[in-house]
Amino acid sequence: MDPDRLISAYGKRYGKPPKGVWHAPGRLALMGEHTVVSDGVGLYVALPWGVTVAVGPSDGPGVHVCTPSGPVAARGTVVGAVERSVDRARRTDVLAPGAGVHVMLSSDLPSRSSLGYAAAVETVIGLALADLGGAPPPERVSVDERVALDARPGHAVRVNFRNLRSTVLPFDPACEDLRLMIIDTGALPRRDLRPLREAELRKAQEVLGPLRSIQDLSSALRRLPEASLRARVEYAVTEVHRLNAAVGLLRAGRFGELGPILSASHLSLRRFELPTTEVDLVSEIATRSGARGVRMTGWRGTVLVLAAVERVDKIDSAVVSTFEKKGWVPPRVRTALPGAGTHRLR
Repeated sequence: MDPDRLISAYGKRYGKPPKGVWHAPGRLALMGEHTVVSDGVGLYVALPWGVTVAVGPSDGPGVHVCTPSGPVAARGTVVGAVERSVDRARRTDVLAPGAGVHVMLSSDLPSRSSLGYAAAVETVIGLALADLGGAPPPERVSVDERVALDARPGHAVRVNFRNLRSTVLPFDPACEDLRLMIIDTGALPRRDLRPLREAELRKAQEVLGPLRSIQDLSSALRRLPEASLRARVEYAVTEVHRLNAAVGLLRAGRFGELGPILSASHLSLRRFELPTTEVDLVSEIATRSGARGVRMTGWRGTVLVLAAVERVDKIDSAVVSTFEKKGWVPPRVRTALPGAGTHRLR
């Protein structure tokens, strides 16, 4: 939403103007996001879509969150994310213990597509409260918040999950006439596999020690009694190697060569039993239609495609028509380039 319209909606709701307007982007995981529990590394970019908020103080200690269409559910994702940022601001003396907050929020980021919606809310509120309190941006933040704060146009952000240190790397697909296609199938796994896979990796580390320290993968796998654990460890260890190769290409400015590594990562995700039927179908269609690389992103039904500009419409049409022929709801297809991090608009 346009910042001026958000300011107007804030004024109508709360009876006074906000102190400012801020925006935080969604984030797209390029690789590595499934290795958090094994202290791996992740590679991300900021999206052009995200969460925009108008923020100001309330008259009491309460936290009030609305959208232009009305109040937000008190126990929902949005209010939970806002309250976490408010609690952190109070703990760090950025916000006085008895101070409350008014928030008017608008978003063009899907909330269930593994694109960092809740983290964008938490990040944008955190930065808004820091700005209003005369403090620097929050430092002790999650991986997704780190990406949202550090991202820049034409760049990717590498995050070390062990210490949360980040490195900003060049990644400008536009200079090679490439685009990122984000294809949201809307298909969710039958159950959330994240806690199961993380538990399996923890169990494997009880036998092998830190996975990041493995030098001889074949020997390490032979020490694991269960085939499922061997599959999970093989993915986690080899994903870090693939990501390191990707970082080397980004540093060299060879952005178009990232495609085969993305596709190899997608195939390896089968060791995590992750891609849904819909996601694998999108991958096959995009590959046949000339994509440079394809990968499931996150833990749900969203697909990342790296494609030449002249191939985008062909891939889009092929995916939509195939889903329609099957009687399935067509995915939402959008194109993007790496965008800016969290910042103040007004």
